[in-house]
Amino acid sequence: MAEVDDVYRATVGELFENFRRALLSVLPAAASAKINYRDEETHRDWERLAECMFDVFVRSPIDSDQGSTGGELPVARYDLDVDDYLAVSWLACDAESPYRGAVVRFLSQGAPLDSVHVVSVDPVTLRAGERRIVSAQGIRPVLYRRREDGEATVVTQIEAVE
Repeated sequence: MAEVDDVYRATVGELFENFRRALLSVLPAAASAKINYRDEETHRDWERLAECMFDVFVRSPIDSDQGSTGGELPVARYDLDVDDYLAVSWLACDAESPYRGAVVRFLSQGAPLDSVHVVSVDPVTLRAGERRIVSAQGIRPVLYRRREDGEATVVTQIEAVE
């Protein structure tokens, strides 16, 4: 049994916001090293850095969640456009929104990383569909945790164990 000190309790939204804040915190160093984060000219090292930070701040706590029962599909990779979501779980904007798109990446529409690129996921085929950009301020991310047996649950909070 895990000690209380070893358990990290957070909402999926808090994980996502921690990730966003971590990305924002490295922008000055990235700019100094000529590593562009802007959407149209993103440097490949920025993509690598962002994926690494996603793994640390989002994927790792989800993978360590005490609520996992085994057989869960991995969380979709950050900043990767895919044709379907058959083999993965994914972060979605908001469980109560009529637009339950999978989060693909942060974008910068005005301020740095102020928007999120999302793609709709067909509830039957799990194929990626319409793509749109939403404000990062207006979302409450959740995890669509899918299992190998096809079962899916919406997760809003995790309890990760070191």
